[in-house]
Amino acid sequence: MQITELILETHSLPRTRLFYQKTLELDLISETDHELCFRAGRSLLRFRHTENQKPYYHFAFNITNNKFSDAFEWINQKLDILPVSDDMLIASYENWNAQSFYFYDNNGSILEFIVRFDLPYYRPEAFSSRCIEEISEIGWVTDNVAETAAALHQKWRIPYFEKGPRQPDFIAMGDEYGLILVSQQKRGWVPNQKPARAFPLHIAALPDIQIDGQKY
Repeated sequence: MQITELILETHSLPRTRLFYQKTLELDLISETDHELCFRAGRSLLRFRHTENQKPYYHFAFNITNNKFSDAFEWINQKLDILPVSDDMLIASYENWNAQSFYFYDNNGSILEFIVRFDLPYYRPEAFSSRCIEEISEIGWVTDNVAETAAALHQKWRIPYFEKGPRQPDFIAMGDEYGLILVSQQKRGWVPNQKPARAFPLHIAALPDIQIDGQKY
């Protein structure tokens, strides 16, 4: 599943533009008084302004496999990397054949750079935002994980991720190119157990998937 566009909300468009354009160095491809849109590899990342709340999310970017250490240093020079444990800043997922690290954006969203070693991503040049391949994960928060996952599977034909997990409070849907992480409300996100909360989002993905969560 290729996530072609992700639409999220933000309480501050100026601070969001500063973070994603200057810190993450993503290309800003459009801007209005109410919306920003960035290019993140093969994906579009769009933010819409809201006055009613201060939304935060968990989402991840697939990055080039051979640039993990460089990506870590690139972010570490700009931001605080969130510890996975008392003495560890890097998360290893053996079942997924993947490694990642986490950091906050200006909205308090937990962002993740992840390498999936089963994907054929390689670049010879030095790490930059061009080594962000696509948006690879978005957390979908719900009061009923099993029911939501079943709806994603039945209505939009999104498969249960073959590498799991499939738990009462957390189910991964999709594939290594794009995952929807269905999480129980108030379940703690890795790495710091920040409680998951449901905020408006929209996911566009191939093939022909348009999904609204907590509709606008």
